[in-house]
Amino acid sequence: MADDDEVKQECPPGAPLWMCTFSDLMSLLLCFFVLLLSFSTMDAPKYRQAAGSMKDAFGIQRKEHFEGSPQGQLMVATDFISTPMAVRVQRDINDVVAREQGGMVDVEMTHDGVVVRVKDALGFKSGQARLRPQFKTLLNKIGAIIKRTGSSVIVSGHTDNIPLRKGSKFVSNWDLSTARSVAVVNYWAAKFHIPTNHMSAVGYADGRPLVSNDTAAGRSRNRRVEFKIKVNQKASTFAGLKELLQPKLEPVISQ
Repeated sequence: MADDDEVKQECPPGAPLWMCTFSDLMSLLLCFFVLLLSFSTMDAPKYRQAAGSMKDAFGIQRKEHFEGSPQGQLMVATDFISTPMAVRVQRDINDVVAREQGGMVDVEMTHDGVVVRVKDALGFKSGQARLRPQFKTLLNKIGAIIKRTGSSVIVSGHTDNIPLRKGSKFVSNWDLSTARSVAVVNYWAAKFHIPTNHMSAVGYADGRPLVSNDTAAGRSRNRRVEFKIKVNQKASTFAGLKELLQPKLEPVISQ
């Protein structure tokens, strides 16, 4: 009876030997398909179509034509300019304008800097270029910000399209708009001693209206003085990695 019993064989521990060969084969096959994918050519029209569809979603589509797929670029720019001072200037001016009642002053942030628009009713009497006392109060606050931050400013005068009355001190709207901008620059120069290369005065007459001059409300809005304030880049707290990557030169001591 003992001879009829089957002899039980004990299985060795671990995976079967064929499993190792099968695993190596699958790994090599996977590498083969990865290499095929890496050597494949991208469908350029489909790529451009997919990239163009991102334009409206993110607004970062660059107007450049690529023959193939774009290559990787440096993720950290070395020449960017960080100007938190511009944000600070806008905030300070907004605080000043917030105290002005009646909507006589508007502030706008543009790519050229901070633009402050002052209606002529606050700054001057009709047909004149003499600064009003309440306008000087506003100029004192804005001029202090320009002086403190080392910013540059372009003062521009604007009028409507109605010719000046006969007997006026000024020949035309060109003279009036220019005289008003010069009056502001002269006041800041005398009050705060702002350098002349940081200020400019220009008159546009009715050449750059905000709205149509066909209505009285439109003409009132177009009669204004604008301050375009641009922060000096040297006032930036950080001027990019190039500043850090440039080697520092040791001072040369003459013998």
